[in-house]
Amino acid sequence: MPDDRASLRFASADVAIELSGIDWIQDVPGIRAREAQIEGHRWAIVEYAPGAKREDWCSDGHAGFVISGAIEYEFEDGAPSLSVGEGGAFALSTGRAHRGVNRAAGATRLFVIDDPADPAR
Repeated sequence: MPDDRASLRFASADVAIELSGIDWIQDVPGIRAREAQIEGHRWAIVEYAPGAKREDWCSDGHAGFVISGAIEYEFEDGAPSLSVGEGGAFALSTGRAHRGVNRAAGATRLFVIDDPADPAR
């Protein structure tokens, strides 16, 4: 079996990331985040207000966990959407355009690690 560990490296040193101590920033209306940049990857708690939806497509990859609520990812290529509920995890491919929609009755909160489509950002 090939060794893929190098492609999964997120940090070159051990570090605690205190996301709870970071102020919320407004990403787009109805979506806010507490985020830290670690070696080119965004680590974040992202919160979607009830009914919140991203209008723009995102090409960054994401690995995440739904802390509360439910999220649905739509894909620009028309593929079936991906729905993930509380306690579920997800992985979205880098380079495949998608956008999130909160399908829960209340707020949806996610833990997300991004894999930038454009590492130069």
